[in-house]
Amino acid sequence: MNPTVRRRIDQIRQRWWLVLVIAVLATLTALQPLLLSKPTYAATSTLVLSSPGRNPVEDAAMAVGYATLLNQPATIDRLKAARHIPADVKFEARTVGASPILTVEATAKDPTVAQDSAQDMAEAFRDDVNSVRHARKVKAIQDRQAELDALLARPGPEGLVNPMAPIVQEELSTLRADTTDQLQELQLQAGVDKVDTQIPFQFAARVLGGLVLGVLAALGLSALSNRVTNSADLQDKTGIKPLVEVPAGGSTAKDQLREERLRALANIVSLQELPKSTVVALTDCHGAHGARDLAEALARLSSEQGNQTVLVYADNAASRGTAEAGFNDVLADHELVGTVLTNGTVDSLNVMHSGSVLADRYPLMSRENIAAVFDELRMNADVIVVAAPSIADTIDAQTICAASDLSVIVIGKDATRARDVTAAVDALADTHAVLLGAVLIDGAKRRSRR
Repeated sequence: MNPTVRRRIDQIRQRWWLVLVIAVLATLTALQPLLLSKPTYAATSTLVLSSPGRNPVEDAAMAVGYATLLNQPATIDRLKAARHIPADVKFEARTVGASPILTVEATAKDPTVAQDSAQDMAEAFRDDVNSVRHARKVKAIQDRQAELDALLARPGPEGLVNPMAPIVQEELSTLRADTTDQLQELQLQAGVDKVDTQIPFQFAARVLGGLVLGVLAALGLSALSNRVTNSADLQDKTGIKPLVEVPAGGSTAKDQLREERLRALANIVSLQELPKSTVVALTDCHGAHGARDLAEALARLSSEQGNQTVLVYADNAASRGTAEAGFNDVLADHELVGTVLTNGTVDSLNVMHSGSVLADRYPLMSRENIAAVFDELRMNADVIVVAAPSIADTIDAQTICAASDLSVIVIGKDATRARDVTAAVDALADTHAVLLGAVLIDGAKRRSRR
């Protein structure tokens, strides 16, 4: 799978709750129209435009104009008011293909209301259109009738009918029989159909839209978040690729996976091209509390591989050797190094505890003092693992890491922010410490001091 796609999937999986919340909200909004919706009915009335002696194509073009006129909101509102049609009824006029037939469709919640409204609107529009044509026709008939009466009142020579009278009479008859451009009833009650509201489709579309919106919100939140959640997140936000991800234990399978990752980290350290007696320091970033655990695990694994190993607690925290001399004490007197080492839990493992806890050990924390202690340990050790203090809490970590051959920063998943990592890397770079890489651990619970 493409690494970018895998990372996006991980970001969505980590924020599954956000996707779920948005999807549920979208589902709830979709349930309202599903539960409250009522069936809708569409009824049709048909009119026809038939002009004797005229090309039907011309009538079809005129019917299109009539449909456009009826679809105007102003026309519909005016005719609704004139016929007292319910305000919630919706209308639409269409022509049937390229014919002069005009359909008037009414949509309502009740089939009877829909059919009555369609008929009322069709009749109202027919009468409205025809009234204009009728007014012009009446005026023309009146003019011709007056002309005919005038001709009949003035007979021709020898009492004969004026020769223009028959012509005017014929024109008058033609006017009276003319039905050009007049709308006529075709079928005022053409039937009622139940309208498919597509509620199931709308419901599915809203749910799917909620899921898509939730996914986008999860990706957006991940992009805005400064927290480090996994290896890909760390590399993307800081440019640092972790050495390994060490999960927390708790079950047989988890403990086995944790041990495998720790062994992988030990191999990475051992395979570095460095002189014998390598000093490796581990320090926590802000939000992480795993440097001690990892240092103990690395020291144990190094000893199991047959290396003479020393584990140094340099974090100035209380430990089992507090009552005895330890790291803080040998900083002042390097000759005590050999006397403060105690046996570890594994053969070939020695431990140097932190010793006396100092309120302020800054005067002792010079690079020369620390390097002198490490040099004393190198004489009899193959690997020296140092549990350094958190680099986010004290400047002591910078000096310890600078005096070591390699440094490893520990990052807490979902607890350490990207800016904490970059700050730690910059702090190590300022002291010319050699950064081997980062280790990503689960959780941010502070381990109890022994």
